[in-house]
Amino acid sequence: MPKRLRPIMLLTMLTLALTVSADILGFTKEKPLRFSLDDNYPPMQFVDEKGRPRGRDVVFTDILMERLGIPFDYVPNSWEKVADDVMNGRSDLAMMVFSPYRKDSINYSQAVFRLYYQIVFRKSNPIHNGLREISGKTIALMKSRPIIDTLSRAGANHVLVQDLPTALEELADGKYDGVICFRYQAKYLIDRYGLHTLQCSDLTLMPREYCYVSHNKALIDAIDRELEKMEDEGVTEEVYDYIMNSFDRLIIPAWVWYLLAGLLLVSLLVIIFIQRRSRKRIQEEMQRAQQSEQLKDVFLSNLSHALRTPLNAIIGFTDLLMTVPRGEMPEEEEKNLLRLVNQNGQQLLHMISQLLSLSDIAGKQQLFERRETDIQAEMHKMADDARRHLHGGVQLEVVDPIGGMYAMLDDKLLRLVTASLLENAVQHTREGKVTLFYCAKNGGLYAEVRDTGYGLPEDLRGNIFALLSDKNTYLGENTPGLGLSICKAVLDKGNGQIGVRDNDVDGQGTIFWYWAPVEILKNKKTEKKRDS
Repeated sequence: MPKRLRPIMLLTMLTLALTVSADILGFTKEKPLRFSLDDNYPPMQFVDEKGRPRGRDVVFTDILMERLGIPFDYVPNSWEKVADDVMNGRSDLAMMVFSPYRKDSINYSQAVFRLYYQIVFRKSNPIHNGLREISGKTIALMKSRPIIDTLSRAGANHVLVQDLPTALEELADGKYDGVICFRYQAKYLIDRYGLHTLQCSDLTLMPREYCYVSHNKALIDAIDRELEKMEDEGVTEEVYDYIMNSFDRLIIPAWVWYLLAGLLLVSLLVIIFIQRRSRKRIQEEMQRAQQSEQLKDVFLSNLSHALRTPLNAIIGFTDLLMTVPRGEMPEEEEKNLLRLVNQNGQQLLHMISQLLSLSDIAGKQQLFERRETDIQAEMHKMADDARRHLHGGVQLEVVDPIGGMYAMLDDKLLRLVTASLLENAVQHTREGKVTLFYCAKNGGLYAEVRDTGYGLPEDLRGNIFALLSDKNTYLGENTPGLGLSICKAVLDKGNGQIGVRDNDVDGQGTIFWYWAPVEILKNKKTEKKRDS
């Protein structure tokens, strides 16, 4: 076991009192949990020459079961037997790749990590363009229905194998044209068996999720809760760093980088065009150019993280569409693939639009066009828009000051800031409620967006509004994106303030607040009633 894991193992002994009771789940020392183990799946799980369970999955499962306080035994067997036992309930738990074909008949945990596909081929018979050049070729793989369907559409002949090391040796001998496996498997086995006549190339297929699987729903629910804690504590990365950091990061093909460079170039040209139209003084031109360079540098350094999910989806689906002859794919499936390509394309476009919005805010000299605005009406319009995107069971309420409120301000910027905070709260709240509160305070407008979500991650507290200017963070599904940076740019321009704190009102979640120095008018509704 790695030395860095020993303190973690000691800490788990102190937290057993807080773990799920093994008795409640039905496991005791007399009747321990049966974990089906593949006896030949290195480096994840295997049995050594002395018959002892070994591998990364064994280390991780040891820690997980001890944290849960569940007595268990490993039951080694061939992979075919392992899969059959767990699917038919003869074993209590195993680790498998998520399959949409099995999700209704068995319970999967959340992903421990994700796996990416490669195709292995002989250097003398290369397959550099993946699915585009496998028509008529013989491809070996371990049983996977989605991959078999993909190979059939691409016109390849598939051969199912039970042992990857043997399959790779047979590939080297010329029995197959290629072998499809996960990236870490290809690298590990080629190095271990000295198969230096073989070479690997990434496939533009959707990554697969590696999960625990069981018929016991209560057991999977308990595992899910513990996996979240282990992820937060860094245990998962400690155990699987060899897999996650060495082999299972997304590798983007070179032509995609050229495409991104073109998009970035277009974005920069638009920024330059906006700058010239604004006719700034020379000093302001230099400041904007410097800011654009900073944005460009951070944007480039973050691309592989922020864009990898939609890019991988677009490449994979378009690759599949190009490999299937016209008319052979069912019309409904083709429409679904095109819809997914469109969705991911819209996501990329949204990110570029946010970058341009930030540059536009920085470039405008006369940013605020103040006019008499009904604050109550505007707040409720934005709340109505946000309600359409709430997760099931989540409520959104607006707390208005008595009698409503009117103010002199730029209603477009009010909507930009408030809607961004509402969007962020809705995205990160899975249960409970979101509350929009506003009032007149210290000669201006004060507003709060409170949520009962997961709370603010510790690593983002110091730079939650400055992700664009901090190269130590990146944009992705667990970060708020560019919206909060745009909100701060707007309020800084208007001498306002923005901040964030823990939600001490509801006891859970986060409060984002802002204050803008605007002129608060008398209550128009009260005046109208008085006049009547």
